[in-house]
Amino acid sequence: MLVVISDLHFEEEISYTIPAGDGYDQVRFTRNLPAKAFARFISDLAAEAIRNKARRLDLVYAGDIFEITRTPLWWEGDEMLAKPYLPANQAGTATEARVLHILDAIAAPGSTVNDVLSIFQRLGRGFYVDIPEMYEKEFPVPVYLHYLPGNHDRHANATPAIRRKVRQLLGMPDSPAPFPNVIPFQAERTLVRHGHEYDYINFNQDLREEKTIPMHLPNADYMAAPLGDFVALQFAARMGPLFRAYHSDEHIRRDPLLRRVYLRILEFDDLRPQSAVLNFMLNIPDPRFTRRDIWSKALEPVAKILLDELHDHPFLLYWLDRLDKKWQLDTVDIIQGVLKLQPWSLLGVPLGVLQEASDQALSSIRENNPVAALAARESVIQTGEMLYVVAGHTHRPDVALLKCDQHGERYYVDTGTWRNRVLATPDFTGFGRQKSLTYVTIYGPDEDQGFPPQPGKISSVDYWSGLTQRWPAH
Repeated sequence: MLVVISDLHFEEEISYTIPAGDGYDQVRFTRNLPAKAFARFISDLAAEAIRNKARRLDLVYAGDIFEITRTPLWWEGDEMLAKPYLPANQAGTATEARVLHILDAIAAPGSTVNDVLSIFQRLGRGFYVDIPEMYEKEFPVPVYLHYLPGNHDRHANATPAIRRKVRQLLGMPDSPAPFPNVIPFQAERTLVRHGHEYDYINFNQDLREEKTIPMHLPNADYMAAPLGDFVALQFAARMGPLFRAYHSDEHIRRDPLLRRVYLRILEFDDLRPQSAVLNFMLNIPDPRFTRRDIWSKALEPVAKILLDELHDHPFLLYWLDRLDKKWQLDTVDIIQGVLKLQPWSLLGVPLGVLQEASDQALSSIRENNPVAALAARESVIQTGEMLYVVAGHTHRPDVALLKCDQHGERYYVDTGTWRNRVLATPDFTGFGRQKSLTYVTIYGPDEDQGFPPQPGKISSVDYWSGLTQRWPAH
């Protein structure tokens, strides 16, 4: 019984929280799902193991379990305390200390994440809390826990001390050994990846031109810092602290516009598609706030500070040069020209130009699934060695048929996410919220044989994806 979950994105929340003061409530946003969701999940797995006569439970945490990259804790004021853009296996003492500090903050006593990790640690010892009976029981089959890093927790593989810490938090046996980048399960004929391998912005190798993708890609490409690290850290994680420094906590607490915009800054990492970020920031459903006011009063001053910080950053310039198509004028050339000329220092940041660029990006969104197209190139799918490629990363739960030939049907299964998702309307001007959870269970040939039993099967799969939503009264 193989179970895969991914993209839990456990994160610390204290550094983002504006404390209460002056008679105003604190300003806080939480992405972490409550512990009860995970307790019920484990309890349901126990029931499924009994019902389907499982021999063992292999639970895979398939990457982006810990939000190590997107956090202001890499800074103290305006000074970056460590160098997150180094290859993870070159992390020095300062980087190791910073990652361990971030993990401690994520799992702080009394936090929601600490409660969830206690559930995982109990499972690692072979026990769970039965729901609805609400008492601890031994898990009905032997439990084996696995973990592979994603792009947001790439540094989990940096040093032995960090690996030991991650294993302790997840309830896995202690070991300094490196985590795998990919895990094949032969009995279930399943290959498990995180999925960032298919995303050239968040992986060091661009696989789009490859006709066949080998199971094992170079470890150096997993260790290297991708452009997505820079975007998550220098933009997504940096915007909130800069907004607070410019406007002040006092004004954000008191001003309804600044409060709403700050909460959107904290939330936009959950937005899909992320190219709708400008529309998300500007379209707040409140008649008091116009798009022009949101931009000029709240966002533009902070955007200018951010551009001053980023325009000559060596890591950004390196990646832009790497992505540039030398033989033609493209978007990268325009970005490079703007960063070099720095027009915002005299003219400000023109909203119309930004909106036009955003509209062009949104118009290029296609209905087809490029991730599934890449998964179909996996060598183990082409040969029929594996029936399933299971991966996450996209936060979009999905099942796609990859191949159907003499070797049978083969599928790509996307494990979605366990966190809040922000979804856009078709015109990208309205945005809603869902608490999502997804997992896949794959049984081997001697499990889940049906009723009455039908021996001789190869494997079987159950895919569960859902959401929970409550609308507050207005």
